[in-house]
Amino acid sequence: MDIYDRLISGYREFKANYLGEENREWLKVAGEKQDPKVMMVACSDSRVHPAILTRTALGELFMVRNVANVVPPFEEGGGDSTYHGTSAAIEFAVNHLQVEHIIVMGHSGCGGIGALMDKSITEDTKGYSFIRPWMKIVEEAREFSELEEVSMSRESKIATCEKRAILISLNNLVSFPWVKDAVKGGKLQLHGWYFDIKSGVLSEYKHGAEKFEEIK
Repeated sequence: MDIYDRLISGYREFKANYLGEENREWLKVAGEKQDPKVMMVACSDSRVHPAILTRTALGELFMVRNVANVVPPFEEGGGDSTYHGTSAAIEFAVNHLQVEHIIVMGHSGCGGIGALMDKSITEDTKGYSFIRPWMKIVEEAREFSELEEVSMSRESKIATCEKRAILISLNNLVSFPWVKDAVKGGKLQLHGWYFDIKSGVLSEYKHGAEKFEEIK
């Protein structure tokens, strides 16, 4: 069975359970509207699935997935069209859904961050007209990681860049006026998560300690 046929087979199994008795009451509400309390901005990477990682059910996470889990800075009127999708989702999540938490989740081995570190996508690289300006949003993360000790391994520097990019995105979140107002009003909390693929360890950024600490 090839991968596409496996998708169809999986859907059939899903549908059989979805319409089962245990979902009957949920479907009465979910068929009319969504009411998630958490928005997650995560990477498009196929190895990191937030709903599986957190064991959340349908309707519990309002998801945005993009290359390198980047949040662009606020720009009046939407600004650069490259940013519209993520910015629109943030606006909808906060102003309409009134989510109570926004989590930016990065991960190890991120291809977008790897390309940023290697400087492998330049103005002359063909076929990357969207990724190049997108990754420039977190270019400061690469510059920060390059200031680390010379003795640090390349893998450690990339991890530093991945984590720093999360913090840049969190900072960009509060550049959106409605996000800033919701945070100041105590209606919204912002979180930075980092998932290590090899170890399965999930860490959260602690503002007081100014570092990522393992969630236990």
